[in-house]
Amino acid sequence: MKTKIVMKTQHAIYLFLVTILIISGCRDITVTTKINKDGSFTRTIKVTGDSSDVFKPDLPYPIDGTWGKTVVKDTTDKGDYILTYTKTYKASDLLNSELRQDTSWRKQLERNVTVDKSFGFFYSYLTFCETYKAIKPFEKFNYPNKLTAEEMLYLSGNKIPLTPSDSLKNKQVSDKFEELLVEAIANEIIITLEDGITKLNDPQLKPGNVEVYRDSIEHKLHEYFENMNVYIDFYKEWTGNKSVNKLKNLEPPIFMELDKKVSILLNSIFMDSYSQTVEMPGLITETNAISVTGNKVSWKVNGDKFIFQDYEMRVESRVVNQWAFIASGIFILLVLILAFVKKRKLGF
Repeated sequence: MKTKIVMKTQHAIYLFLVTILIISGCRDITVTTKINKDGSFTRTIKVTGDSSDVFKPDLPYPIDGTWGKTVVKDTTDKGDYILTYTKTYKASDLLNSELRQDTSWRKQLERNVTVDKSFGFFYSYLTFCETYKAIKPFEKFNYPNKLTAEEMLYLSGNKIPLTPSDSLKNKQVSDKFEELLVEAIANEIIITLEDGITKLNDPQLKPGNVEVYRDSIEHKLHEYFENMNVYIDFYKEWTGNKSVNKLKNLEPPIFMELDKKVSILLNSIFMDSYSQTVEMPGLITETNAISVTGNKVSWKVNGDKFIFQDYEMRVESRVVNQWAFIASGIFILLVLILAFVKKRKLGF
């Protein structure tokens, strides 16, 4: 089922917390990629849900008229619809080209899919790898230097609390991250206001005075963060200086870039989770997937996986080249025959 993030309190800042409550969604999305021996592959996206959700356009990958499409009614008591899209690719470059042309919010994500085949005579090796680059919305906030490797695993959702001790640790990590995140956004707001005031070059405004109101900014961040332009009004209210209003006339708007960062962060957090299943030819020899069934591997993909660090789905399989064994057998047989004939000629 789809997952959604729920606020811990009524304050909007808690949208950013990674320790979240999970509730059932109305749309189930499964992406299946079947790799062929020659490196081509077929990708199938199946969406299950009621009529109000199943046809929503926001999907993990861009869909156009080149995809096959079917819609059937679920035969179970739920009465859901099953919408299926299918497309075959000769090479992964074609899929990557489509990802770069995505017109949804996902165009801001750096994604790459590779399907490679290497030849080893008796065996061929096929590798599937799909990577989401970390969005790192606040570059000035250096996550690795402020959080341990274990804490990053909790925040990315790659480590699931299984014991009371784990749950306590998870809570401590979320509290720590809340404070760090507020600090990071406050830094961005302060720097943005300082840069705007510098650009105005108004003698009534001093860039260095903004830092004085850090505590007020951090307090307000528990209520306002989706439209950062409101912090111009707050700064005018705190300082009592009407010249602050001139910041609204600057072009481009001073908070435009920060609003973009917040937008992609929220879109990532609220994106529909989906299951990614890859079916490989031959024997699976290596994968970072937790779920492995025969020659199929699966991952659960959601936005918190790639907020802090790159997220990679990788699997390798080995395919027997039967022709190589046959050719080797024929060659060995010919060598034996030639050796036998030569021996007969020599009178042995």
